[in-house]
Amino acid sequence: MRIVGQTEIANIFGVTARTITEWQAAGMPVAVQGGPGVPGEYDSAACIRWLVEREVRKVQGENPKDRLARLQGDDLEMKLAHQRGKLIDTATVEPAMRAAIVSARERICGEPSRMAILLEGLDRAGREAKLRALFDEVLVKLSNWQQVGTDDIEEAHGRPI
Repeated sequence: MRIVGQTEIANIFGVTARTITEWQAAGMPVAVQGGPGVPGEYDSAACIRWLVEREVRKVQGENPKDRLARLQGDDLEMKLAHQRGKLIDTATVEPAMRAAIVSARERICGEPSRMAILLEGLDRAGREAKLRALFDEVLVKLSNWQQVGTDDIEEAHGRPI
């Protein structure tokens, strides 16, 4: 539906004619640009669509000031977490994690020939129990990565994972 004049479109939206002028400057579509003594024309459906999209962008979008405030807040949270010991540098953790993973990998890699001998002659339940014990041992080693010794750390750095 085509609306003639700012006053009429303003009445549809329940705003002032000045608001319509501001919205036009912000990008609200005008079907026919008016001039001195000649009212502009507006396609009401296009104007409603524009206003809805604008409001959705406001809700979904983030202006530069809001983004800066969010980033500053994130930075403050990280600093506080670090001060409280809840956040640590990856360089502090990485050697111990690497050593634990290498140690577990070495344990697993050495098992097939040993297990082949140990599993020989066992029934299904026996084989399952032996394998479960091996897997549990490896998982315990991985879960205790913080207690890895210095030798394990040196070994991890000397060999690729």
